[in-house]
Amino acid sequence: MGTKFREVNTLSFIGNIGPKTERVWKEVDEEIDIIGCKEKFDRPCQLIKALSILEKDLPGDGDTRQVPIFVNDDVKIELMYCRASKEEDGRRPVGFYETQIQVQNRRVTKTSEGDFELSEGDVLVVPPNISREHAGNGPTARLIVYTRDLVHIAQGYPARESVVPNKQCTLLKPETVLDSIAEGGSGGKHFELIENADIMIETTHRSDAQRIYHRGFGQDEVAFQLSGRRATLTDQGEYMLETGDFLLIPPGTSHRNVGDMATIRIILYTRNPLHLASDYVDRAKLAGIADRQLSGK
Repeated sequence: MGTKFREVNTLSFIGNIGPKTERVWKEVDEEIDIIGCKEKFDRPCQLIKALSILEKDLPGDGDTRQVPIFVNDDVKIELMYCRASKEEDGRRPVGFYETQIQVQNRRVTKTSEGDFELSEGDVLVVPPNISREHAGNGPTARLIVYTRDLVHIAQGYPARESVVPNKQCTLLKPETVLDSIAEGGSGGKHFELIENADIMIETTHRSDAQRIYHRGFGQDEVAFQLSGRRATLTDQGEYMLETGDFLLIPPGTSHRNVGDMATIRIILYTRNPLHLASDYVDRAKLAGIADRQLSGK
């Protein structure tokens, strides 16, 4: 017998738009139910070392590399890396909203509505009709999420009423509201950032292991390591995420974060299933990543 943990099962999409999320609590034995799990899964977890791949120089590369990682018809999750002071224009799909989340260093997004300086963890939403360009010092990385439909400041964002959108663009600085957040029952501080009917994005700041397991059935879950390194223990195995890594957790997979380093993660929940983008697969193969790693097997 091993250590017993509570496990929350979310039976429907985690989000505030649409039907209320259904939750059921269970108890799991970590040794038997998680580490010793014999269950077969329809879809594997996928650990994607995206930033380390983008940092590699491959034939035809310029100073800016932006590659889709996980995509579906309504949501495109991409990573951008730039080693120059000025980035090349991104590859925003026509008509899609762009959400930028700063990963490394500071960058300024210049728009027709003003200039927005983003530090690590800051979030900027740019509507499709607003042009933008980026500039800054030194290498940088950004997580970029494209959505077909408008995203809003999430209902669970702290001090939501104090955020004043600058015309059509919206800038969130999560670090400025951390002091207003109490530690949650699972440990750490986590809160929602933005959402629409297709996606919910939240952030988690923690320096200890998560105290409960989570198993979601109504969404794909993607963990993105914004800073530091932290492992996720699942009933499909244990995965160590370094800064810039993604972990896709498919429905029905029980998981919790473990480790004692101070870290920040971005968690993205999508209503519809995601798949690994062919552009990233092609780049990873050029960089020498084996098919077995890309499939998650």
